[in-house]
Amino acid sequence: MKYLLTALFTIATVAPIESHGSPGYYICQVSSDAHIKNSGALDLLRNSPRIGEKFSVNKKTGAVAGDIFDALNTPQLIARGSDQNSFKVLWIQKSAGKNGAFVDYLSIEEFVKGKKKPFGFFSGGLLMTGSCE
Repeated sequence: MKYLLTALFTIATVAPIESHGSPGYYICQVSSDAHIKNSGALDLLRNSPRIGEKFSVNKKTGAVAGDIFDALNTPQLIARGSDQNSFKVLWIQKSAGKNGAFVDYLSIEEFVKGKKKPFGFFSGGLLMTGSCE
Protein backbone atom coordinates (compact mmCIF):
# COMPACT_ATOMS: atom_id res chain seq x y z
CA MET A 1 0.00 0.00 0.00
CA LYS A 2 2.88 2.35 0.84
CA TYR A 3 4.35 1.85 -2.65
CA LEU A 4 0.97 2.48 -4.28
CA LEU A 5 0.58 5.78 -2.43
CA THR A 6 4.13 6.77 -3.38
CA ALA A 7 3.43 5.97 -7.04
CA LEU A 8 0.17 7.93 -7.03
CA PHE A 9 1.85 10.93 -5.37
CA THR A 10 4.66 10.84 -7.93
CA ILE A 11 2.21 10.74 -10.84
CA ALA A 12 0.14 13.56 -9.34
CA THR A 13 3.15 15.83 -8.90
CA VAL A 14 5.06 15.03 -12.09
CA ALA A 15 2.11 14.84 -14.50
CA PRO A 16 1.49 18.61 -14.39
CA ILE A 17 5.06 19.20 -15.62
CA GLU A 18 4.29 17.54 -18.94
CA SER A 19 0.86 19.08 -19.41
CA HIS A 20 0.57 22.27 -21.42
CA GLY A 21 -2.06 24.95 -21.19
CA SER A 22 -3.40 23.83 -17.83
CA PRO A 23 -5.12 26.86 -16.31
CA GLY A 24 -4.29 25.67 -12.76
CA TYR A 25 -0.53 25.38 -13.24
CA TYR A 26 2.45 27.24 -14.57
CA ILE A 27 4.91 25.09 -16.50
CA CYS A 28 8.36 26.66 -16.12
CA GLN A 29 11.79 26.04 -17.61
CA VAL A 30 15.12 27.25 -16.23
CA SER A 31 17.22 29.23 -18.73
CA SER A 32 19.94 30.64 -16.46
CA ASP A 33 21.54 29.68 -13.18
CA ALA A 34 23.85 31.89 -11.13
CA HIS A 35 25.20 32.45 -7.66
CA ILE A 36 26.61 35.42 -5.80
CA LYS A 37 30.40 35.29 -5.45
CA ASN A 38 32.20 36.40 -2.28
CA SER A 39 32.99 39.66 -4.07
CA GLY A 40 29.27 40.33 -4.51
CA ALA A 41 29.39 39.82 -8.29
CA LEU A 42 26.99 37.45 -10.01
CA ASP A 43 28.58 34.29 -11.41
CA LEU A 44 26.61 32.71 -14.29
CA LEU A 45 26.91 28.92 -14.27
CA ARG A 46 27.02 28.13 -17.98
CA ASN A 47 27.15 24.32 -17.66
CA SER A 48 24.65 24.01 -14.82
CA PRO A 49 22.57 20.82 -14.81
CA ARG A 50 19.58 22.97 -13.79
CA ILE A 51 19.47 24.78 -17.15
CA GLY A 52 16.69 23.23 -19.21
CA GLU A 53 15.01 21.65 -16.18
CA LYS A 54 11.23 21.99 -15.97
CA PHE A 55 8.96 22.35 -12.98
CA SER A 56 5.31 23.11 -12.36
CA VAL A 57 3.71 25.59 -9.98
CA ASN A 58 0.19 25.20 -8.65
CA LYS A 59 -1.47 28.61 -9.11
CA LYS A 60 -3.85 28.11 -6.18
CA THR A 61 -1.38 26.90 -3.54
CA GLY A 62 2.09 27.85 -4.76
CA ALA A 63 3.25 24.23 -4.45
CA VAL A 64 6.03 23.29 -6.86
CA ALA A 65 6.84 19.93 -8.43
CA GLY A 66 10.07 19.04 -10.16
CA ASP A 67 13.51 17.72 -9.27
CA ILE A 68 15.07 21.10 -8.53
CA PHE A 69 12.42 21.90 -5.89
CA ASP A 70 12.16 18.58 -4.04
CA ALA A 71 13.14 20.02 -0.65
CA LEU A 72 10.64 22.90 -0.63
CA ASN A 73 7.59 22.31 1.55
CA THR A 74 4.82 24.50 2.95
CA PRO A 75 4.73 27.31 0.39
CA GLN A 76 3.24 30.64 1.39
CA LEU A 77 1.39 32.13 -1.55
CA ILE A 78 1.97 35.87 -1.17
CA ALA A 79 0.28 37.11 -4.38
CA ARG A 80 -1.63 35.34 -7.16
CA GLY A 81 -0.48 37.78 -9.82
CA SER A 82 -2.54 39.90 -12.18
CA ASP A 83 -2.16 42.13 -15.21
CA GLN A 84 -0.29 44.54 -12.89
CA ASN A 85 1.50 42.30 -10.37
CA SER A 86 3.71 39.23 -10.12
CA PHE A 87 2.74 35.80 -8.78
CA LYS A 88 4.81 35.40 -5.58
CA VAL A 89 5.60 32.41 -3.38
CA LEU A 90 7.75 32.32 -0.26
CA TRP A 91 9.20 29.39 1.67
CA ILE A 92 10.68 29.79 5.15
CA GLN A 93 12.36 26.85 6.87
CA LYS A 94 14.31 26.76 10.10
CA SER A 95 18.00 25.96 9.84
CA ALA A 96 19.87 23.64 12.17
CA GLY A 97 21.71 26.53 13.83
CA LYS A 98 20.39 28.96 16.41
CA ASN A 99 18.24 31.79 15.09
CA GLY A 100 18.81 30.74 11.49
CA ALA A 101 16.39 30.33 8.62
CA PHE A 102 16.36 29.37 4.98
CA VAL A 103 14.24 31.68 2.83
CA ASP A 104 13.35 30.91 -0.79
CA TYR A 105 11.37 33.16 -3.09
CA LEU A 106 9.75 32.63 -6.49
CA SER A 107 8.36 35.49 -8.57
CA ILE A 108 6.57 34.93 -11.89
CA GLU A 109 5.82 38.12 -13.83
CA GLU A 110 2.16 37.43 -14.59
CA PHE A 111 1.68 40.97 -15.91
CA VAL A 112 3.95 40.41 -18.95
CA LYS A 113 1.88 40.22 -22.14
CA GLY A 114 1.96 36.97 -24.08
CA LYS A 115 2.09 33.30 -23.10
CA LYS A 116 5.62 33.28 -21.66
CA LYS A 117 6.05 34.85 -18.24
CA PRO A 118 9.59 35.46 -16.91
CA PHE A 119 10.43 34.08 -13.46
CA GLY A 120 13.14 34.56 -10.88
CA PHE A 121 13.87 32.10 -8.07
CA PHE A 122 16.11 33.16 -5.20
CA SER A 123 17.55 30.82 -2.57
CA GLY A 124 20.33 32.27 -0.43
CA GLY A 125 23.05 33.19 -2.93
CA LEU A 126 21.42 31.18 -5.76
CA LEU A 127 19.45 32.83 -8.57
CA MET A 128 17.64 30.93 -11.32
CA THR A 129 15.67 32.58 -14.10
CA GLY A 130 13.58 31.40 -17.01
CA SER A 131 10.03 31.49 -18.26
CA CYS A 132 6.67 29.94 -17.43
CA GLU A 133 3.53 29.34 -19.45
